[in-house]
Amino acid sequence: MKIVIIGGGTGLSVLLRGLKNITEDLNAVVNMVDDGGSTGILRKDLGMLPPGDLRSCILSMSNTTELLEQLMGYRFDKGSLSGQSLGNLMMAALDDITGGMDNALGACAAIFNITGKVYAVTLEDIGLVAELKNGATVRGESKIPKAAIEMNSPIHRVNLYPERPRAFRKVIEVIEAADLILVGPGSLYTSVLPALLVSGVKESILRSKGKCVYISNVMTQPGETDGYSVGDHVRAIYDHLEDPIFDAILVSHTHLDEEERKPYEKEGALPILYTEGDREYFRDLDVEILEDNFTEVIQGYVRHDYTKVSQRLVDYIKEE
Repeated sequence: MKIVIIGGGTGLSVLLRGLKNITEDLNAVVNMVDDGGSTGILRKDLGMLPPGDLRSCILSMSNTTELLEQLMGYRFDKGSLSGQSLGNLMMAALDDITGGMDNALGACAAIFNITGKVYAVTLEDIGLVAELKNGATVRGESKIPKAAIEMNSPIHRVNLYPERPRAFRKVIEVIEAADLILVGPGSLYTSVLPALLVSGVKESILRSKGKCVYISNVMTQPGETDGYSVGDHVRAIYDHLEDPIFDAILVSHTHLDEEERKPYEKEGALPILYTEGDREYFRDLDVEILEDNFTEVIQGYVRHDYTKVSQRLVDYIKEE
């Protein structure tokens, strides 16, 4: 089975750990707008594409020694390198040695013996800009949720700059040939949409004979999806793309006890609801719902149970 997963952030890398156990033909397509933290520093200093989410995907798909994985994930906590990830530095070095991020990813994949392949959605240097409901414009992926909170104004739309950058040609090829295309999980406006808005991505999904499934997030994100239901996420995607792309939506019933909810409530995050209105909306769209409790809590963090999600997706494709 050829699987493509599109997006970025922690949610994507978590799910990859399960997907690599069900197919060797696994392709991660990662958005390229990250400009925060150590990744942002490297982008500014070296003029390279953002390595952070690419590194996380490689780590999730790797089949190497535990020590090498720890090395890739190591982050310095003192001196001039404080906060910098060794894995990001390795990606920067490979980018320079091999002559580009596409070649660097291939080299890194070989070093870490990954299952599948990781692609940057575009090789162009791009950023993210948002228009808030109050009319304000905010440039920079890392600044957008913060500005929405500070101005108490939700995100209205996002776009890339320069507009309509071209997708990396191999991304188009793997999407068109896929049996299963997954979108998400990940931050709606700062991970998922930035990948889908790259020129050629939506079009290749529509041309593909494979099934396209949206993996709904399990928690809302402050400054980004406050108060959003599952249906609100899909509406936002369709408002931006102006075409329906999903054949199915995977929805998780997130059950948290009081202690598990506390740290999230302090940050303003809540479990994403799947409402009766959502059911009617998806019924009208003729979209299938894959519904269950797909979450687990690990060391206080709520995330998808990647084993359960992967198995349900396999069952879905077999049913189809």
